[in-house]
Amino acid sequence: MKQKVVIKVCINDPVSRFCCFNPKRSHSTALTLAAGFPGVQSAALVGDDKDRIEVVGERLDAVKLTTLLRKNVGPAEIVTVSEADAKDKKESESSKDKAVQPIMWPHIGGGVPHREITYVVDPYQYSEPSCSIL
Repeated sequence: MKQKVVIKVCINDPVSRFCCFNPKRSHSTALTLAAGFPGVQSAALVGDDKDRIEVVGERLDAVKLTTLLRKNVGPAEIVTVSEADAKDKKESESSKDKAVQPIMWPHIGGGVPHREITYVVDPYQYSEPSCSIL
């Protein structure tokens, strides 16, 4: 399931670690950190001030990503977390033909295998008659 996470990062804030040196560097640092996070497929700066990072990917941990941005760039907060293809799924579901699919029952084996019943006879305890005529 693809997720879309929007994180607001205060890049031009005086608390930000890189704002004193070069604000563009903090933009690129935040974008590089977001793009290198595990599970990320795309990352982009959005918003009027380019202060939001939109990250799309599978199995994203938004909290860990936000914590990473807080440690390396500055104040960050999660704005939204949603499915990436929510609109496409709704359109595809409504446009699908509602065909009846056959029910596939699982194959059930022959049951539980049982052991054969065997008897162990001790020849010393069981004695046959010595005379075969009797």
